[in-house]
Amino acid sequence: MRTSGVVAICLVCGLLSGCEEDARTAADRRLDQELVKTLNNIGVENAIITQHTLYPYHFVVDGEKLNDLGQRDFAVLARHFTEHPGLLNIRLGEGISPELYKARVAYVTGLLKDAGIDPARVSISDGIPGGPGMPAERVVTILQKSADPSSKSYSSSRGTITK
Repeated sequence: MRTSGVVAICLVCGLLSGCEEDARTAADRRLDQELVKTLNNIGVENAIITQHTLYPYHFVVDGEKLNDLGQRDFAVLARHFTEHPGLLNIRLGEGISPELYKARVAYVTGLLKDAGIDPARVSISDGIPGGPGMPAERVVTILQKSADPSSKSYSSSRGTITK
């Protein structure tokens, strides 16, 4: 009887410690998941700030107000603009009337004011998104060369490429 009691106690202790290990592993997994989400969110926010652009798909269809995606991206940009002046692009897009575009710009300008951001700190235009890209002189050279089918090489500030 005594041996079976000891075995039972050891078995119960083993099961309890095993459950504790599983709980700790589950907590570690949740922590890992939250860390990955946080890193992804930081990456997304950095991309939004780098692009600093609101596209037609950020707005309600045929409307001046931002949709859910537009509100999220604008919130990221507004947090950035509270500390840093900069450029905000609002893309005109195909099929958008000049009146609707002006209404969208006015709406976003109002949102900036509501967020406590001096509109003078933010330049609004229909520019292209920011971020690293190809130097303008290289783009012009490529466009010129592509217009001339007899050309066998492309030159840029980074060197010449021959076909």
